[in-house]
Amino acid sequence: MIQRIAILGTGLLGASAGLALRASGFDGKITGWNRSAEQGRLAHEMGAIDEVAVDAIEAAQTSQVTLLCMPIYATLDFMEKLAPVLGPQQLVTDVGSTKGMISEAAERLFNTPERAAFLPGHPMAGKERGGAALADADLFRGAVWLFTDDPNPQRTPVGAEL
Repeated sequence: MIQRIAILGTGLLGASAGLALRASGFDGKITGWNRSAEQGRLAHEMGAIDEVAVDAIEAAQTSQVTLLCMPIYATLDFMEKLAPVLGPQQLVTDVGSTKGMISEAAERLFNTPERAAFLPGHPMAGKERGGAALADADLFRGAVWLFTDDPNPQRTPVGAEL
């Protein structure tokens, strides 16, 4: 059972994911991190996350699931940083709007017996503007959340083990 989630990027999508988790009854710990301290603080104040992490990598290391909610190139950068420090019982996913580079990086960096699993994702939801202040627990309600298959699966996905 999943009890610890890290949301890296607590703007609109990240804070909305935290609020949606709470609204659906998730009672585990949600740790958030944002490069903008203000966005992290706001996500915490609105109840989207339980605590603001000082170190994003440490937050991911202590979580079972990490949700990357940041621009594509920042996501790619964090994938490089997370791959060597996360283990096979952990899952990483993202909310990026394009999947080509992310899927290629995931195939190279994750989804091996000694590494975390990576499931490229994209929720078909959002708003014209961003930021935690616009977060909404219902943002994803009724929306399709796409996930990209790993073309060369090498093991059972982590989600099946949790």
